This record gives sequence, structure tokens and C-alpha cells, in this order.
Amino acid sequence: MGKLLRAMALAGVGAGLLPTVQAAIIGNGPFGNSPQIIGTVKPGEADEVAQDFAGGFKKPLTLILSANSDPVEVARIGLWLKDRRPALQLKGDCVGSCARSILLSGGTVTVKPGSVIAFGGMAEVGARMKEQIDAGDLFSADERSQASRDRFLKVFKPWIDRGVAVREQYALQAALPDTVRSFIEAVTGRWRVERVSFAAEDFNFSLKSAGHACLWWVPDAEGLKQLGLDVPGYQPASRSEAAQRLKVPEYFVHVGPALETLPEQPLCAEPVGAPNFSVTSLP
Repeated sequence: MGKLLRAMALAGVGAGLLPTVQAAIIGNGPFGNSPQIIGTVKPGEADEVAQDFAGGFKKPLTLILSANSDPVEVARIGLWLKDRRPALQLKGDCVGSCARSILLSGGTVTVKPGSVIAFGGMAEVGARMKEQIDAGDLFSADERSQASRDRFLKVFKPWIDRGVAVREQYALQAALPDTVRSFIEAVTGRWRVERVSFAAEDFNFSLKSAGHACLWWVPDAEGLKQLGLDVPGYQPASRSEAAQRLKVPEYFVHVGPALETLPEQPLCAEPVGAPNFSVTSLP
């Protein structure tokens, strides 16, 4: 894929700083018997989940998680739930860390029709950026470049730290079958920083994929079975529906099962003449 993704506006949302939002609704509902996690999960709320549900789950846990939930905290919740294996009721979209962590923590899973389940690799891009910086790929050894490196690390430290933390949480879970993990990495996980430009304190950098250039994988019914999930009646969103909900062009979304052998042509090929797409928040 030739076109670059211009990753700007990262000093705000993309740098790992979430918009000001109310905390998620966590607890057993108004009558004390309907466990639920609803809304935007913020840092620190995994502890609240552990406290509120310390007595276990008498009924299925209802999940309606906002896509801009903190990915590290969602992964922590998934790790806690994994040891308890509650029945899950997914009543909204489950993307990013929700799909990678929470979806796979349930003993059984039901999915409300129309929900989008999507796996992405962008949450770990900050960790890949750190690897590139540590290897000397993005800044030269001269004094001026090193000064820019130090400023860059200061500006994007929250985003880089978040990517490293997400990767560490995923490593603790080890829930994905090897074939599926390899597929997600090959299709959505090979975005790397290609170049950095800067003027004074303002930075811009471009991301480029070395692989199949998808931002999201939306598993179909076979894909869910590959994940070890039996969800009767599950119908995945179409590519256009998923793209609309994920707020990306269609060509960044792949819908289907995880493939053991990838085609030579990218699964997510950019149409000729497609407008440049700016990443202002990362899956």
C-alpha cells in the first residue's frame, strides 16, 4: 500500500489522552442482580470491577463498552474476568482491547444483532515506535537530531507508554489461538513509523504498513469459531457497515475468517486516487 497515513493530532487523542468523559457504569444494576459494565472505561476502573463483582456473577454480565475506553484498563478487566469465566451479553460494539481481552474471557457469549466485533493492531504502535527509536531508526546520532528525539519522546510519552502497557497486558493473557494471533499480526499489526518531520515543538509522522494494510479485522461466524467462541445466530457486519461504525474507509476493514495462508495481494488494498486518510485516534 503506497499511501501513507498521516498521524497528526496525536498531541491530543492519539497521544493517549482520552477526552473528558464520565466513568463507566459498573455494578449489579438497580435491583442488585444484573451485572453490567456500560460506557467508557477509564484508568483505575479495573479495581472497581474486581470490588463490585467480588461475589461472582449470578447472571450474565452485560457489556456496552465505548470504543474510546482506555485499552490498558479494558485489558486488565479482561484478565480479571478470564479467571472467573462469566456468561457475557454483548449489547454493543466490541472493538480493540474489548475484542482482544474481554470477549475471550467469557464462559459463554451472546451478541446482540448488529454489533461490530473488531480486532486491530494500532493500540501497540506506540510500542513499535519505541523499538524503532531505541534501534536508532528514526533519529540520527548528531546533536540536533538527538535534541529533537528527546522532545519527541517527551511529547508522545503517554502514547508510547500506553502502547507498551497494552502489549504487556496482551502477553499476560495469551488467549488467542496461534493461527489467529499470527493472522491479526500479519493483517493489522505491521504499521510502523516511516518518517518524522518537525519544526520547533511541532511534530508530524507518517505510518506505513509492511503487510496487508488493514486497520481492523471483523471475524465472521467461522472466525469466531476459530477464536473458540460459539455464538448462535451471529451475523457479522458488512464491510461498509463496520467501516462506518469504526470511522475508517472500507478498504481498511477485512471481514471473514482468519486465514492460515495469506494471498499475495493485500487484503486491504487502497483504491487508486483514494483521498489521504488522517489518523486522529488509534484502534
